[in-house]
Amino acid sequence: MNSPNYLVLLHFSLILVTAAPSRNVSSVTPNRVKRLSNANYDEQSFRLAPMMVSIRTRSVHRYFGDNHFCSGVIVSPTFVLTSAHCLIKWVYEWIFPKKNQVLTVVAATVNRLKYMSKRTFITPVDSMILPDNFSLLNKQDVAILKMATEFPRNHKFISVAKLPIEPPKVGLKCFVPGWGRMFRGGPLATHLLYINVEIIDRKICAKRLNVRATDLLCAEDTDPLSSQQPCGGDWGSPLIHENTVYGLVSFLVGCGIGKPSVYTDIYASLEWIEGKIVSNRGSIPYVPVKLEYFLTKPMQTGLILLFVVIYETLEVNL
Repeated sequence: MNSPNYLVLLHFSLILVTAAPSRNVSSVTPNRVKRLSNANYDEQSFRLAPMMVSIRTRSVHRYFGDNHFCSGVIVSPTFVLTSAHCLIKWVYEWIFPKKNQVLTVVAATVNRLKYMSKRTFITPVDSMILPDNFSLLNKQDVAILKMATEFPRNHKFISVAKLPIEPPKVGLKCFVPGWGRMFRGGPLATHLLYINVEIIDRKICAKRLNVRATDLLCAEDTDPLSSQQPCGGDWGSPLIHENTVYGLVSFLVGCGIGKPSVYTDIYASLEWIEGKIVSNRGSIPYVPVKLEYFLTKPMQTGLILLFVVIYETLEVNL
């Protein structure tokens, strides 16, 4: 090959190499811009923050707050509600401890990455309570965390959310706060962001999601231009209206893809929640019947490992 032909070939190769990324970027940029521009951070964030907690591993990787993986909501001075999905991996660590792994809850914070002296409240998790019938198929996806140290009752930046006294109605407008990813595959939010959603009819939701179940609690942003949704890292965040928790972020359909998001119906699990809170005043961790069964059947412990793998796969894909 002579020199001029070689230079021409090199020139066209460079054009192809530089052109490909521009097409890829253009295909994802609208989603990134939409997610970043429509997640809200204003005075409402500060009003919601006292009820919110950041659920973290005990070990900080490089800096304060980088160990956040789920959110939760305070429902009593001792207890926090979150998604059971969040705890699958850590239940295994709790039962078969390697390094005495303990989860930590951080409250009274808006900025996930900032520790504020005399304001930020940190406590280890004393025990985890999961429903006996929980499965990764989204059945009763709610869990209770008992704090090792009670939340202070006179703390200006900590408050208790209310549990519902009636089922959520279609059309109810709610906030969903959290520190989840700002767009699919993107970074976690530094400050507590929130989205505005509206509860929709369950049958309509099932049809739009193309699923058989018609008992799902679904909500969506009714503005088709904004399409706000929870994202990875928002599991356990509350679906909240006037300080009442009607749902928890459970199954993430996607980050702003124009379909409803699915939430755990707190009212449907109200009897279980209240019963466990009342009966678990002691310090001994509660282990669900299914997990006790795993412990007595060594071959079944592989199922817990499978849960861990599935959970981690879901987190990577969100």
